[in-house]
Amino acid sequence: MVEDDSQLRSALIQLLGRWGYACEGSGDGASALALLAAQPFDLVLLDLGLPGLDGLELCRRLRQQPGHQPLVLMLTARDASGDKVRGLDGGADDYLVKPFEPAVLQAQLRALLRRRGRPLDVDLSWGPLRLIPGQSLLWIEGQPLGITRKEALLLELLLQRQGQCCSKQELLTGSSASSREVGEATIKAHIRNLRSKLTSAGCRADLIETVYGLGYRLNPNALA
Repeated sequence: MVEDDSQLRSALIQLLGRWGYACEGSGDGASALALLAAQPFDLVLLDLGLPGLDGLELCRRLRQQPGHQPLVLMLTARDASGDKVRGLDGGADDYLVKPFEPAVLQAQLRALLRRRGRPLDVDLSWGPLRLIPGQSLLWIEGQPLGITRKEALLLELLLQRQGQCCSKQELLTGSSASSREVGEATIKAHIRNLRSKLTSAGCRADLIETVYGLGYRLNPNALA
């Protein structure tokens, strides 16, 4: 979520969390580009009126980069047809004018993520684990395991990193699916519960590894 209005950005991130999406936010184009270079994202919700590097230029630069290309949905108060044409020509996949109804945004997200031929992983996998983003049902060696929505959000972030460390702050931000503030103690409790469920299902106890002082990761050595 790239939006310079901090209140709107926070509200949209909370809304996306309630819909089952793990989301991170940025308030300007330069930091958004750095975040997009650091890890793969499925989709970018992009405001046009950003300080410094505006949304159109950010999208153009993103489309010039090699490798993974996320979908881009532009959110803007600019409703002229010329603005929409420039946005789509600049590399956006779709365009939504503010203010908008949440149900319309949700429908457009579903439609975009259903598109074929894009470099998106519908399923996230790691060893015996398979998770469909937005669902609270994990598959282990083909057998279903029910987990909570919060556990699913945390595991989705870890699966996206494919063995790289996910910081505590990233887990805090990506799992904040409600207006209630989530702290490190809550994250630890959810990770502990998730580890217990995975172990009970036959996974190694150290499949989710603590990287002390940094965060957590899926342990490559636990796949041996």
